[in-house]
Amino acid sequence: MKELKTVIFDMDGLMFDTEMMYYTANQKAADEIGLSFTYEYYERYIGASDEEFFANLYKDFKDDEKVDAFIEKSRVYLLDHIESAGILVKPGLKELLAFLEEKGIRKGIASSSRRNMIDLCVNSAGIAHYFDEIVSRDQVEFAKPSPEIFEKAWNLFDGEKDETVILEDSMNGIRAAFDAGIPVIMVPDLFQPTNEAEEKSLVIRKDLFEVKHFLQENWIFSN
Repeated sequence: MKELKTVIFDMDGLMFDTEMMYYTANQKAADEIGLSFTYEYYERYIGASDEEFFANLYKDFKDDEKVDAFIEKSRVYLLDHIESAGILVKPGLKELLAFLEEKGIRKGIASSSRRNMIDLCVNSAGIAHYFDEIVSRDQVEFAKPSPEIFEKAWNLFDGEKDETVILEDSMNGIRAAFDAGIPVIMVPDLFQPTNEAEEKSLVIRKDLFEVKHFLQENWIFSN
């Protein structure tokens, strides 16, 4: 067994149940301004960057004024939701973070969200203190499935790639980790694993409790 030194977390859909929160804010904004937005449309961009999502909104709806309003209102409704209701933490997250902290494992976030959103989410959940490094979409040129964000995050830590584990829920994230040459564990959120996910993941586990048990059983810890 190899010693584990670093765990890098995706955020949306992996640490927090944010995808439905984002969709709800999007749909509320779309309904208010009369944009024919649907869950099926939203689903196509789960795991994509905001830039990709926004660019396709402008291309597909061909109404810059409505899309501008949609983006702004969605942001407002999302922030209102987080401030009023907080953020829903995925099962096992806090237990996994506490375990990794106890074992002296370094922890990072590599997310397609922008830094202000990452900070808002981790602060709302009361877990910001666990993370040693954060790499956000605004710190890299290319979004997932490019491996750039995971390469950048990994380079902030000492150690080898096979002493690192990435945790992901989306196919874009799985592809990015695989192409970065870093072992990745998939914890599915809204989509069931595909054959590609099974081939490119170290293992697939249903939640972060199972991830904790897998790490305990298959890695060496110095503490």
